[in-house]
Amino acid sequence: MRAKSSYAPFSVYIRDNLLVVQRTGENGGVRTLCTVDLRRQPTFFLSDAGVVCCDKLGNVFTVESSANGGNDQLLAALSGAQLQQAEKWRSRWGTRLTMAGALLFVGVMLGVYLAQSREVAPLGMGPEVSLAPPPLVLPPALPPHTNAKAIRPENPVPAQQTRTAAPEDGWALPASVRATLPQKLKSAADRQLFTVNYSSGHDRTLYVFADPNCPNCRHLEPALVAAAHLANVVVFPVAVIGREKSITAITPVLCLPPEQRPAAWQALFTVGTDGLQLGKQPPVDKKADSTCDVAEKALGVNEVAYQAYRIPGTPWVIADDGRYVPQAVLRDPAQLSQFLSEKETPDATH
Repeated sequence: MRAKSSYAPFSVYIRDNLLVVQRTGENGGVRTLCTVDLRRQPTFFLSDAGVVCCDKLGNVFTVESSANGGNDQLLAALSGAQLQQAEKWRSRWGTRLTMAGALLFVGVMLGVYLAQSREVAPLGMGPEVSLAPPPLVLPPALPPHTNAKAIRPENPVPAQQTRTAAPEDGWALPASVRATLPQKLKSAADRQLFTVNYSSGHDRTLYVFADPNCPNCRHLEPALVAAAHLANVVVFPVAVIGREKSITAITPVLCLPPEQRPAAWQALFTVGTDGLQLGKQPPVDKKADSTCDVAEKALGVNEVAYQAYRIPGTPWVIADDGRYVPQAVLRDPAQLSQFLSEKETPDATH
């Protein structure tokens, strides 16, 4: 019996600043999966949904592979292409630096040679050198009765911008991305696939990234329940602390209808005789599948967003104007009311 010939299902090549990803079928057919602009500094990593691409602007998309093990092969092809490109750039810059050094050396030696030639030249052999100062050339006089105006540049040179200080909240997300984040979170919450909504109908909204196996999330949970009386509290569950244990607990919650999720989510933090039962699965509607495919993918999207938006940890609360909400503010209703009354206008210019 003849063994099947092996083939590379994915090919990645770079032309100018464009990275092109293609898939080759066993029948030889080639299909382009995506193109990526390398000037946006893309990075690739694996997730349950496939290979995820995230650029420096915070844009995220997933390249799915239909074959078993295809995600690993695709990531390997992408990594290989990026490494080859980096090696080409390193070699190219090395050649340029070598040529620049050679030209600089030739220039220095030529200058030394000319200087020595002037010093040893016999008197009378070279051109006469006049020691008199050059004639002063005056600009033409303005005609009488002409109002002379100072010449000003049409486009004034902008003052040097001061370096932006590190954010006090420790959130290393560019201001331009942070300004657009609340609208993206709102759009995701409106789809009712990725979130647990504690409350609605308020003027202001608080977006929360939380893990049911996070001790700090446990301590903040009562404050979030109280905050739901002052603002819309929308939770994006993630599994960054408990990993598999958190995935097992979160998936059944996201499988439920939106109106049943708050009770199921809060049941993960139920205090029993043995204390707080972190990650304990809540009672689930019999119609809800504990391995709900949609819920698993929704949780995967939340994980990607958590990484793409550089969330420092859980719990992390973001107001609808892009500001980080400190836990001390959330625990004090008076401070929270004051915070919510000071809505800022997001600035996307930086």
